[in-house]
Amino acid sequence: MAPDLTVSIVNASRRDTLLPLLASLEGEKADVIVLDNASDDGSVDAVRERFPGVRVLEQSFRAGFGANHNRVIRETEGRYVLLLSHDAEPKPGAVRTLVAFAEAHPRAAAVAPRLRYPDGRVQASAWRFPTPAVAALGTLTLARAGVVQSRGEAPRRVDWAMGAALLLRREALDDVGLFDERYFMYSEETDLCLRLARAGWETWFVPAAVVVHHDSSLRAELPRERIAEEWRSRHRYWRTHHSAAGARVAAALTGAQYAARGGIAAALRRARPGAYDPSFPARMRLHARSAWRGPQGPGLRERVDEWNRAHAARESEPA
Repeated sequence: MAPDLTVSIVNASRRDTLLPLLASLEGEKADVIVLDNASDDGSVDAVRERFPGVRVLEQSFRAGFGANHNRVIRETEGRYVLLLSHDAEPKPGAVRTLVAFAEAHPRAAAVAPRLRYPDGRVQASAWRFPTPAVAALGTLTLARAGVVQSRGEAPRRVDWAMGAALLLRREALDDVGLFDERYFMYSEETDLCLRLARAGWETWFVPAAVVVHHDSSLRAELPRERIAEEWRSRHRYWRTHHSAAGARVAAALTGAQYAARGGIAAALRRARPGAYDPSFPARMRLHARSAWRGPQGPGLRERVDEWNRAHAARESEPA
């Protein structure tokens, strides 16, 4: 009989973070799956040697977040599917806490843990849906109030939660469908949670379950491409779920929020040189332009397409 829990992990040459994650899952009653996106750092051999109970699905190309996890979901049977980023590490008891909560709440389709950075700081991980009204609230408060929902010590209903660590109920996925693969990365979990909510399912934040997330160390990679991909997905989400006018309003207001944050940061940096990240104002301006005008340059999808073409060419060369 297949375990009630499937753990879906996607890896692309991230051996240094993947192996500690798998070590943190030892002892869990779960079908742990690593979908490997053509790694070239020995990840596959290392997993098979050190964790023989982990199933590895080798993929000869790299794909987006939703497409990768959809493949794992389709090829497994667990009643619950726990999505875990390769750079996440559940603390002891976190996985069991998430599953127990879902078992006790039959309409909970998505259950999210509290995310912490390695230094112990809490990472925002659940938010209200990005409607035009929420965009207006975010602009008025510079996203300081009324938008982030991953706060407090008690479980609470939330609109949507980050896919870096997220427990999903297969029954609910059978009801509304899997991730929309038109999103290469970013906003796919927002879209899924909205579809779940419209079908009467719930998303919950459960702070008693804690997962350490090394996200901050990876976001420095390809910053322009990440920002471009983020905004491509945001614009797709707004066009999909709101009217044309609503999508324009949400984008305009969100862009204004980023522009204001960038301006304030630049002024503070002038007042206190060296006290603030010097790249922050520029990144905020890029976010604002991307909100108002669309993605500025190629995104992660183009970078991965380029990698796939080069990898395929290398593989086809005669030995």
